[in-house]
Amino acid sequence: MASIKRRCCFRLILIAPILLLSATNLSAQTPDARTKPTGMISGRVTIGEKPASGILVVASGTNSSTPTAQTTSDADGNYRIGGLAAGQINVTPVAPVYVVPASTMFGQGRVVNLSANETVEGIDFKLTRGGVITGRITDAEGRPIIEERVTLLFVDDNGAPVRGPSVRPSNFMMNQTDDRGVYRIYGLPAGHYKVSAGSDPGGASMRASGNYQKVYYPDASEVAKAAIIDVSAGGETKNIDIKLGRQTTVYAVTGRIIDADSGQPLPGVYFSVGAVQQNQNQSYVSGTSGPSSPTNSLGEFRMEGLSPGRYVLVLNPSNFNPNATSAPKVYSDPVPFEILEGDVTNLEVKAQRGLSISGVVIPEGITDKTVLAKISNVLLDGRVQPAPNTINIFMGGVTTRVGADGSFVLDGLSPGKVSIGLGYRGPDFPGFKISRIESEGVTQNRYVDLAPGQNISGLKVYLSYGTGVVRGQLKVEGGTLAADAVIFISLMRPGGASVSNSQVDSRGRFLIKGIPAGTYEVTMQIASFGSQTAFPRQPPRRQQQTVTIADGIETEVFFTLDLTRKDVP
Repeated sequence: MASIKRRCCFRLILIAPILLLSATNLSAQTPDARTKPTGMISGRVTIGEKPASGILVVASGTNSSTPTAQTTSDADGNYRIGGLAAGQINVTPVAPVYVVPASTMFGQGRVVNLSANETVEGIDFKLTRGGVITGRITDAEGRPIIEERVTLLFVDDNGAPVRGPSVRPSNFMMNQTDDRGVYRIYGLPAGHYKVSAGSDPGGASMRASGNYQKVYYPDASEVAKAAIIDVSAGGETKNIDIKLGRQTTVYAVTGRIIDADSGQPLPGVYFSVGAVQQNQNQSYVSGTSGPSSPTNSLGEFRMEGLSPGRYVLVLNPSNFNPNATSAPKVYSDPVPFEILEGDVTNLEVKAQRGLSISGVVIPEGITDKTVLAKISNVLLDGRVQPAPNTINIFMGGVTTRVGADGSFVLDGLSPGKVSIGLGYRGPDFPGFKISRIESEGVTQNRYVDLAPGQNISGLKVYLSYGTGVVRGQLKVEGGTLAADAVIFISLMRPGGASVSNSQVDSRGRFLIKGIPAGTYEVTMQIASFGSQTAFPRQPPRRQQQTVTIADGIETEVFFTLDLTRKDVP
């Protein structure tokens, strides 16, 4: 059976308008390292009331899990991390069996908005031993099921799913059963969980023999009927055993991909298959997978391990094997098919030549030669937005590097509304922003309409560069925010074009760097990732101010959140 590569896309509904600013915008907060940074963060790690020695503490940027610096706590539990550049820093203790109480879905770390050469003290971590859930997964005959994935769902007191603590285990295999069918998941935050094993209907199977239908502990096919498992700090909840039914039969889809115009087979084409799901009146595909090999010399393909269900097959440049640089840049409309009780054969996919958008990146008001030299590391990204009343397929876009002369080509696009984004090749992300986009003298406002059969040339992407800084403080009055509340500060141009954002740290501080001169809207917004009682007094969840930014100048912004107020916009 061809090996299968998994690609999953997840949506954060509550804060999508904020988080979809993308990692490239967040990384714009990383400064240019012209001098060696001397910022420092220190604190103490304890377990109970005792110092915790030898605990690894790492600091990383907001857009990367790769540590920029790390240290271990000493005999008194103290740690100190130096050499940090200004910006938003995540500080995280790494202790597999311990957790930080009241951690959010963003993990166990704490955000620190660090100023240049600033020393921040008192970033303490009080660890508690995590809980354990263990049990055994068997089949209908009571035989152990080996290498079966076990899934945990964090729920509230009533068993309703919530966006609870993020469990990021250092041992990624512990959610999988061993040769006895036994699993043991440790390092869990105290709380309530629902446990399941098996797979949802539809989707590709990693087993040639088929999938097991999902079962929630103790014996429920629906999450609403699952039992609630209570996990205490340092406690072990045993015998959470699940018996799965018989494996569902899996099937294959075969066919060929041809050129829509000539009818000739297309070799070397990679494709993806996704299970179609329904949410109210909207059909969508949340994740896709595909075989490791492309179509053969006759344009033929085969993908195995599909359980009964509705699917679509798609061609997309983001799904091409990154090692296959010569793969044809083609697209097709999503091709639907349904697996009932047998293989799907002779599926024909008519591929169209991918469309292109080409043009030039133009620096606007940038005269510094050092800054201009960095434009050659700029990346442009084109993503086709899902058309209305179609199946939403969450897939990547086409990315290209800007040439030394500023030219670029986004090739292999499908028709539709294409959003143009900005990235950067390298560890640093200078303060570049897309100020405007023009096509034949008409401003496009970040979106370019690409008609079927059309290639667009001469697109002008204007880049601005800034060294302005927004630094601010949030003051909370009249109470304390719930532990599962996260506050973001968002910077937008008039009209709603997002520029960058910052998460407010535990000191109430926020910092956004690399801002071109101009007038902006600074918005404070609160998001809750847990219980709906996070705001019992219903404070205003959104505030906004207008500020004028100048290069090389720090602009201070202050927000006050009064928890005694009951009015809600």
